Amino acid sequence: MKYFKKIGVAAFAVAAFTALAPVAAQAAVGDSVYAGGGSISIRFEGSDAGYDSNLELWINGAAVTPAIFPNHSTAIGTVYNVPGSFTAGTLLDIQLHVLSSGNTWHTGGGAGNADGIAHANAVYNFNGETGHTFVGFEDLYGGGDRDYNDHMFSFTNTVSAVPEPETLALMLTGVGMVGAVARRRRTAKAA
Repeated sequence: MKYFKKIGVAAFAVAAFTALAPVAAQAAVGDSVYAGGGSISIRFEGSDAGYDSNLELWINGAAVTPAIFPNHSTAIGTVYNVPGSFTAGTLLDIQLHVLSSGNTWHTGGGAGNADGIAHANAVYNFNGETGHTFVGFEDLYGGGDRDYNDHMFSFTNTVSAVPEPETLALMLTGVGMVGAVARRRRTAKAA
């Protein structure tokens, strides 16, 4: 009996520690980006596009930034501090305006884009920093070469939509083991 109790406590501790530990970077084409709660900064990371473009951040159908980071005239490392504070879980609709073609592309799945294709790649925990998300856009209709380096930037204080699969699996394993130990205890007392 003591053996199962120790296993349950150890499993719970491992799951809790893993849930709090930083997770390795994970890239996801078509993922949405959400506020982590509080202020947000955006950093221009570069551009490899021939077309001219700029960026806007929209929340709940309204622009919260002006057009920022013209890709051919912004120095890499330029930071824009978004005015205000954002509730954790707020969807950030990041829009790339391609001035040369007139197209506008959104983060998230392709449903918001004219061609139905996801045009942004999000890398969570960029440079090993929890809450730091790198986003690279593809600026051509139809997805172009899908290298997602046509307009690149990063956000602070952001999160992905769902927990990482490894974290979720470990947490569920720990909770399951604690439940199994509790059930065994009840069975042993009833007998």
